[in-house]
Amino acid sequence: MLRVIKKLKEKYPLQIKATFLGAHAVPTAYKDNKSGYIQLLIADILPAIEKENLADFIDVFCETGYFSVADTQQILEAGKKHGLVGKIHVNQFTAIGGIQVGIENNVLSVDHLEEMRTEDIDALKNTKTMPVALPSCSYFLSIPYTPARKMIDAGLPLALATDYNPGSAPSGNMNFAVATACIKMKMTPEEAINAATINGAYAMGLQDKVGSISKGKFANLILTKAINSYHFIPYSFGNHAIEKVFLKGERIK
Repeated sequence: MLRVIKKLKEKYPLQIKATFLGAHAVPTAYKDNKSGYIQLLIADILPAIEKENLADFIDVFCETGYFSVADTQQILEAGKKHGLVGKIHVNQFTAIGGIQVGIENNVLSVDHLEEMRTEDIDALKNTKTMPVALPSCSYFLSIPYTPARKMIDAGLPLALATDYNPGSAPSGNMNFAVATACIKMKMTPEEAINAATINGAYAMGLQDKVGSISKGKFANLILTKAINSYHFIPYSFGNHAIEKVFLKGERIK
């Protein structure tokens, strides 16, 4: 999959980043030997990824029943040695200290965050780690939504993403993510659009190139159909207001 992503980077004008998420679940062959699987990742797979320049980030699913805080620490440290910036899938079902270990390792983002304690919110203050909410996942799995209002009111930034995957969020529709953030997470349209654009760009290390209409950045733009305000985009969920799409100033749709 990472080799395919590398080819996409070479062939398309999109800004594409690749994340190695080998530590998402333990394969059946290692179901009774998680430590052996972690050693496989560290000793065999990470060196191959570095050699072929296949990934920008390394991610760990730090969650009860998956990878522990200690596992996460070990994997993030190994990733750093191979030039990979850390990220974590964390606090989806339980809060076990994953956010804190992520901050200690200067991860770029912590994603999911459906279960957030006061100490988790406080820990993220004044850090360079971007909290990322995945509302489409909450919708599909019928689990709580990230407490966006509580986090934003506490002074935290927030990014939005789809978590597009076949198991828990089988939709890559960012319009739906923005609308759901407004409807279910009580974000304002301005907050949600900023979360999906400039804050999302930061969570990928691309804030200097994309994410806002600014001098010196790529002209990646959407033009909408005639609407009365940008509030209409999340309000009229399920309807597509986008009429034209431009990447690096060239119209692609």
